[in-house]
Amino acid sequence: MKKDDLPIVDNIKTGENIKRLMRLKKITVSQLQMKLGMASATNIYEWCRGRYVPSSDRLLQLAYIFGCKVDDILVAEEK
Repeated sequence: MKKDDLPIVDNIKTGENIKRLMRLKKITVSQLQMKLGMASATNIYEWCRGRYVPSSDRLLQLAYIFGCKVDDILVAEEK
């Protein structure tokens, strides 16, 4: 299998999923920050913008908070 055949995360669509799930669960950035025990909300804004993808630990925590699976948050780029 070539490297080009492997899936990679679509940061933008993953961020859109985080925003969608926040709206669906009626969770604000401040509330999510508190639930995750984060000192700052900057990373959450960066996730939502698609600049970064949450770490695997954070993805598990987000899935727990949103009541979904990690696969419902992460999106692979289409080739």
